[in-house]
Amino acid sequence: MTCNINENFSVVYRPIEKDEQDKALNLWYSVFETHNPGCFERDFNSEAAPTYQYGDTIGAWYDGQLVSAVHIRRFILQSRDDGIKYLCGGISNVATLQNYRNQGFSRHLLRLAIKRMEQNDEFSLSILGTGQYNHYSVLGWEQMNTPHRITIEWKNFDSTMNKMKWCSTSEIFSSDKELILALHTKNPREYQFDRSPSSVFEHFVGWNWQLNEAIIYIYREEEFGYVVISKPNNINDIYVSEWRAPNIDVERKLLKIAAEEIYRRQEQQTNIIRFHGLPQYMTIDELEQWAGKIKIDYNVNMMIRNIRLLKKTIDKIITAYSKGSATFWPADIF
Repeated sequence: MTCNINENFSVVYRPIEKDEQDKALNLWYSVFETHNPGCFERDFNSEAAPTYQYGDTIGAWYDGQLVSAVHIRRFILQSRDDGIKYLCGGISNVATLQNYRNQGFSRHLLRLAIKRMEQNDEFSLSILGTGQYNHYSVLGWEQMNTPHRITIEWKNFDSTMNKMKWCSTSEIFSSDKELILALHTKNPREYQFDRSPSSVFEHFVGWNWQLNEAIIYIYREEEFGYVVISKPNNINDIYVSEWRAPNIDVERKLLKIAAEEIYRRQEQQTNIIRFHGLPQYMTIDELEQWAGKIKIDYNVNMMIRNIRLLKKTIDKIITAYSKGSATFWPADIF
């Protein structure tokens, strides 16, 4: 059912005031019924979103009711090669009440979000995830094609490596949160989101890991690294969701240790091991020669929009994500 707009009532588009944030939360939970409790509160939490500014959440009000809203999450996308940090506007929580859809509310709010980013000299680009490409492409967002699920028919298991100590991410966040954050920062991909400070890391990455009951192994020898397995108790959906290593040798050790753990949890019934994203230090051919036959599935749900970067810069970012030298980790998705 779609509500017919009464001409006697005007539609007001404006930022959400602080004392109206509960109305935005109610709207988002009403529209996105599958999201877990605590998901949207992070956007207004000073520890989880310390860079949030008034005007980053915009709403459409009809007859005094908030019927549609759009939120801009502020992320720093950092370049490994030159150290430049780009402020990225992550478009999220685009929601309209069922009875008020197809009236142009969210489209107008997205135009206002673009205007806000363009008028704010800090923003360089915008990223979003969606399955409704046409809704955003007409406003300048461009669809990306990024390596997503990497399935490997693992050929060489080593039972001596399945005795490694894995910990729940809840345990790690109480003991080694700063170490994990430091390892992520110290060994960057070509482009990656800045997860600091640690409060942001915990509220977003930590929240996602705990939601997926993720377990983590920290490599603590002459060099350090870590690898994360998500959904470890679901043998049909278990996968390696993230890793960080300083070089190819440590990366191979981490991936092999993770493969052994998944193989053990699958009760050695299959040699199929799934990873999110490509290795940092190996080409696809090198990975296949080392680990086994691979299949790559691509994600087409991520979209990017240039705000004020040079064309060669935005093209370089798109290329990095498209070839897998940069990765949208599941815990970073907004």
